Amino acid sequence: LDRVGSKDDGSYFIQLEEAQRVFRKYKMLTDIGVKLKDLARLPMFTDRIYNRKELGETQIISLAEVKGTILNLVQTAKILVMSVAFIAIFVALIGVMNTILMSVFERTKEIGIMKAIGASRMDIFKLIWLETIIICALGGILGTLMAVIGGNFIEKLIRAVMSKAGYVPAGQIVHFTPQIIIGCFAGAIILGVLSGIWPAYRASSMRPVEAIRLGD
Repeated sequence: LDRVGSKDDGSYFIQLEEAQRVFRKYKMLTDIGVKLKDLARLPMFTDRIYNRKELGETQIISLAEVKGTILNLVQTAKILVMSVAFIAIFVALIGVMNTILMSVFERTKEIGIMKAIGASRMDIFKLIWLETIIICALGGILGTLMAVIGGNFIEKLIRAVMSKAGYVPAGQIVHFTPQIIIGCFAGAIILGVLSGIWPAYRASSMRPVEAIRLGD
C-alpha cells in the first residue's frame, strides 16, 4: 500500500484467520471498526450492540469520543506549557534583575563619579535601563537561534525514531513561524524593560559622595 500519512502507514494488514492464529485468539475478535452511513443513528446502533447479551462484555468507542479525549489532552498540555512558561518568565525576571543589581553595586564608585561630574538621575537611569534592555535583546537573539537549531535536531530525532515504527509524518513537525520568532524577541525586550526598572532606579538614587565612598 502507498503511504497516506496516517497511522495506517505503521500497520500490518493480514487475513483474519492468520491474525487469530498469530495472537492465539482462535475464532475471537478484540475489536471491530464499523463505519455508519448515517451518523445520526449512532446512539441507536450503540444501544443495539449493548443489548446483544450473546456478545459478552463489549465497549463501544466512537471517533467523536476519541476526538474529544485528544482535544482534552491537547488543552491540558497547553495549560501545562503555559504554566511552565509563566514560571520561567518570572524566574528570568528575578534573575536578570538580580544580575543588574549586582552590576550596579560593583560600579557604585563609577556611578558616583558620573553624578559628581554632572550626570543627572535620569541619565543614570537611562544608562542602566538601556544596558538591561540590550542584554535581554542579545539573550533573546541567542535563545531564538538555539531554539531553531535545537528544534531541527529534535525533529530529526523524532523522524528517526518514528521511521523505525514504519510511520514518518508528512510535513514539518517542529515549526517556527516569523510570528513566533518576533514574539520571542519582543518578549525578551519586554523582560528587559521590566527587569531594568528597579536596578536603574537604585542606581539613579545614589548620592555622589556616598557612592564614591562605598566604592573605595
